[in-house]
Amino acid sequence: MKKNVKLVVCDIDNTLVIKRQPLTERARNAILELQKHGVYFGLASGRGVHHLKSLAEQWGIECQLYIGMNGAEICDELTGQHEVLYRMKAEWVKEAFEIMSPFKSWPHALFGEVMYARPGDPSVVSSNAYVKNQNPPHIVQSDDEFWHADSIKIGFRVSAEDMPDIEAAVAKKTNPDYIGFKTETTMFEFGNALAQKGTLLKKFYETHQIPREAVWSFGDMTNDITLFDESGVAVCMINGSDDAKAHADIITDLPCTEDGWADYVEKYILPFLD
Repeated sequence: MKKNVKLVVCDIDNTLVIKRQPLTERARNAILELQKHGVYFGLASGRGVHHLKSLAEQWGIECQLYIGMNGAEICDELTGQHEVLYRMKAEWVKEAFEIMSPFKSWPHALFGEVMYARPGDPSVVSSNAYVKNQNPPHIVQSDDEFWHADSIKIGFRVSAEDMPDIEAAVAKKTNPDYIGFKTETTMFEFGNALAQKGTLLKKFYETHQIPREAVWSFGDMTNDITLFDESGVAVCMINGSDDAKAHADIITDLPCTEDGWADYVEKYILPFLD
């Protein structure tokens, strides 16, 4: 039975690739095969579009859609339009730091194409090694620099053990203009409440008159839920979080560590395309 697939959109870390690992040849071939059948391919991530394009170039793939910063930024390669639509106001960032103050964390914020980080942040070196041609980070002298201006988002690297308490603390905040959400087991982020992966996915497929039922999304974590909710078919990795799985239509057979995304596409999509 043929399947109606016109657009496939993927989260990156622990969905398409093991975190900070290259795209496998198997996954690359699956992307190319989808595109040979006329299927558009997109990346949806917490990284900025500049970083996503650098990764796509490293991996030897072309994308028709980039959704960056968890839904704050979009690049439509079919029209050439690139927009940053939503930001965290500086005062919201300061509030987020107050919420996070009881917990040990390493904050990150992007201003333009430069990441701000604290001195001694152990993740800065690994991030720069993963994304080639990335601008060197700016190491702050004090946390005040994180809220010197509006930012697209603010992220905090934390311990997995603290995550339940962090989620509980954020649930008590009273400002509805920004939201907090888990993007990895050890990463918690804050963004404008209007910034959602699903909103920009819908913007893309409506612009290009792609039926919602022909849109397939893949993800693994809380920040992928809006992507799932705006897709015709939502696929969560078996290694995903429980809340993401609850919003998915399908769970993959294999985890990301066993190339579960490519395995799913090979078994359940490619054989059923025209």
